[in-house]
Amino acid sequence: MNPNLTPDQHSACLEILHRGLVQIRLASVEGDTARAEAIADALHNLPHLLGVGHERGWDLATFVELFLTPLTQRYPDLAGIEQPLELR
Repeated sequence: MNPNLTPDQHSACLEILHRGLVQIRLASVEGDTARAEAIADALHNLPHLLGVGHERGWDLATFVELFLTPLTQRYPDLAGIEQPLELR
């Protein structure tokens, strides 16, 4: 586990991963591969953050800045995907 994350942040990240996977499934069913790809691209780094991301200096703010913010700018309706991070 990344020691830079609190237990609440760790749980919030898992919730974001869950929500993202649901959104990928919905986009896939609707045939919106660009949306599914964008969500997957943003979230595929999340397991690394949860595990050994601290070795590269990763923290929650970096993940949000590099991956979640660009995703929600492109797809504003996904802004709620970050909601569990209010625990930080």
